Amino acid sequence: MVKKLDKNQLAEKIDKILVSNQRPYEKKVALFNLVKNLDVGDTKPKNKVRINYLLEGQIHGEIARQCMEEYKKITAESFSKAE
Repeated sequence: MVKKLDKNQLAEKIDKILVSNQRPYEKKVALFNLVKNLDVGDTKPKNKVRINYLLEGQIHGEIARQCMEEYKKITAESFSKAE
């Protein structure tokens, strides 16, 4: 668990991720991990696990959607070149 960060530290970490050379979904994963590890107070262990599963499911769904869009784009390009 990351210690509580002040607004400036959090903004710096977010900015560092956003300006990095990572691909868009890698940035989302990094942002997700940052948010997931923030200390926002005590949560019951069962709720914490449940929330983490929901967050992970959401990010995996977003990554899958982006990968499928890239796959469709590449497939369309390869079929258009084949003709």
